[in-house]
Amino acid sequence: MKVCSQRQLKILKKLLDKEYVTTEMLSNYLHVSDRTIRNDIHGINELFPGLVIQSRTKGVYSDDLETLLQIIGQSDAFGPKEYTEFNVLKQILSTNHMDIYEFADRLFMSDSSLTLMIRSINQKLQNASFKSRIRRKNNTLFIECDEDEKRRLLFYFLMHEYNDHSIYRMDYQSMFSSVDLSSIREISIVFLKKHKINIRDIELISFTIHVALMIERTIQGNSIGDIETVENTYYVGLAEEYLNLLSEKCSWSFNKNEVGYLANLFAGKVLLENSDQISELETLVNRTLHDIKDAYGIDFLEDMELKEKLLVHLVGLNNRVRHHAYLNNPMKEQIKIQFPILFDISVYMADQIQEYFSIHLYEDEISYLTLHLMGSLERIKKKNSKKVVILSPLGESGFQYFSHRIQFIHEYKINVIQIISMQEISSVYQLKPDLVLSFYDEVHIDGIPVYTVQNFLDNEDIENICSLLNVLNKEDCSILFEEDLFFAGKNFSCEEDVIHFLCEKLKHKCYVQEDYENLILEREKVAPTAYGNLFAIPHPIKREGIANKVAVCILRKSIEWDSQKVKVIFLASLARKNNKNFEDFFARLTDLLSDYQKAKKLSKVNTYKEFMEIFLDKKYSL
Repeated sequence: MKVCSQRQLKILKKLLDKEYVTTEMLSNYLHVSDRTIRNDIHGINELFPGLVIQSRTKGVYSDDLETLLQIIGQSDAFGPKEYTEFNVLKQILSTNHMDIYEFADRLFMSDSSLTLMIRSINQKLQNASFKSRIRRKNNTLFIECDEDEKRRLLFYFLMHEYNDHSIYRMDYQSMFSSVDLSSIREISIVFLKKHKINIRDIELISFTIHVALMIERTIQGNSIGDIETVENTYYVGLAEEYLNLLSEKCSWSFNKNEVGYLANLFAGKVLLENSDQISELETLVNRTLHDIKDAYGIDFLEDMELKEKLLVHLVGLNNRVRHHAYLNNPMKEQIKIQFPILFDISVYMADQIQEYFSIHLYEDEISYLTLHLMGSLERIKKKNSKKVVILSPLGESGFQYFSHRIQFIHEYKINVIQIISMQEISSVYQLKPDLVLSFYDEVHIDGIPVYTVQNFLDNEDIENICSLLNVLNKEDCSILFEEDLFFAGKNFSCEEDVIHFLCEKLKHKCYVQEDYENLILEREKVAPTAYGNLFAIPHPIKREGIANKVAVCILRKSIEWDSQKVKVIFLASLARKNNKNFEDFFARLTDLLSDYQKAKKLSKVNTYKEFMEIFLDKKYSL
C-alpha cells in the first residue's frame, strides 16, 4: 500500500482547497523550507506519478481530484498514524503475542505488506544497536525483552518516526490515546522551575514523551521491573517527588520501581558538575580538535567558546545515552544537506566520542555537534584576515580613508599593509599580499590577484572585492575528477557492490590503500552517506586516502541506500593534506541537493564531458 507522510497529506489537502499553491505558501503553512516542500512533492510524485504538477508561473496544482480524494479519504478513515512503524511496534508490544493475519486485517494491509514493514523495523533496530527484534513463529508476532527495553524501543521509534516533522508536541498527541501531553508538559514545567532546573525546549519534549510512555504503559498494566538505577540520591529524590506530583494531579498510581526509571531519566537531563570528568573531557576535546585541524585544515583550537560548549554538550550526551534519554533533532536532514563538510567533521568527532565513552550515537546527536561547529565557523570567518596592498597615485595621504573604508568586508578583516605608487610596483612581491587594489587601469602582476577600483571604493566596489575574495578562497574542484574514474550506465543491486567496484578502481590507480573499502563501510554504519536527490557520497570517517580524488558511478537503475533512492555515487578519496578543491566540490553538491531537476539531469548523462559540464555549470574541454 502506498502511504504518504503526514506532511505530504497536508500538502495534498491544500491542493484540494486551492487551484494553485506556491511552494512559499506551503513552506509558511508547514514551517519548513522551500527545498523540503520540493522534496515532499517529488516524494508524492514517486508514489503517485504525475499527481502534483508544477507550473513555473503559478505554483503547483493537481488535475486528478479523484486520486486526491481517494488518498485523503483513506488517511482520514484509518488515520495515517495506523500505517507508521511506531504504531505497528506499539501494538505488537501491547500484547505477548499477535496473530499476523488478524493484525494485517486490522491495519487494512496485506500480510506481505506487514511483513515488509516488520523487516524495516527490525533493520532499524539493528542499525540503532538494539538487540531486540520482532519475531514470527507459527504466524504469531512477538518481541522478547523487558519493560525498560520496550519503552526504549517505543521512544526511539516515536522520535525518529516524526523526526522530519515539526518539533511541537501536538504532532505527538495523536500517538497517545490515554495520556494528555499538554498536562504532563505543564506539570513538568512547574516542577522544573521549582527546582531551578533549566532545560531546552527540545529536552522538555523528550522528557514529556518519556513520561507519557511510562504512564500509558502503566495504564495498560505494564509496570517497570527491577532495573539498574542511578545511585545519586539527588536524582532519586527528584524522581520520588515528581512521581508523587503526577499521582496527585492526575490520579494515577505507580509501581515503586518507576522511581528508578524516573531517576535515570532525570540523570539524563540534569547535569551535576564533576571536576574529574570535566578534566578528562577537556583532554578529549583538545585532542579531537587537534586531529580535525590535521585532517580537515580547519583550526577550531583557538575558539574557547566552542570548547566550553562542547564540554557541556559531552557531559549531557554521556548522561543521555547511558540513561536512554535520547534527543531528536528535527533539523538533522537539513543540516546534513546544507552543511555536508561540517556534518562529516561531526561524524569524525562522534567516532572519537563513541570510542571514549563506549557508547553508540545516533545521527540526531551527531547533528547537534554540527550546530556547535557551525557557530564556531561563523566566529572564525569574522576573524578571517586578508593582507591587501593598494596601488594608488595618492600615496600615503589616502591610507586612513582606505583602511577605514575596507576594514571589514563582510566576514573578511582587511589589513592594508601598504599603499604604493606605480614606481614602487616591483616591491609588491616582497609584501606578499592576498590581493592588490589598483586605482590604475590594466595592471597585471604575475601570481598576485588584482582588483581594479571603479568608483573610489564605493559599495559596488566593496561587493565586488568580497566576491573576488570568495573566489580566491575556493579552488576549482575539476582537478578531483578523471575520465577513467567515471563510469556511466552501470548495474548494481546494492550499495556494497558499488562501493567495492569504485574502491577497486581507486586502488588500481594507487589513490587509496588496501583497506579503504572497509573504512567506508565502517562510516556507513555510523551515518549513511545518501543525502537525497538521487546521490550518495561514500567516504571514510577519517581522511585516509593517498590522493584527493573522486570516482563517479551513474547507475542505469536507482538502488535503495538507507531508504533513499540513489543513482549517482561520488566515492571520495580524501587525503590527510588539506585541499581546498573539496570545499568547491561540497559546495556544488549542496547546490545539487536543492535542485532536483539538475540532479535528475546529471543522473542521465552518458559521457564524462557531459557530466563535467553539468556538474561545473560551464563548458568543459577534455
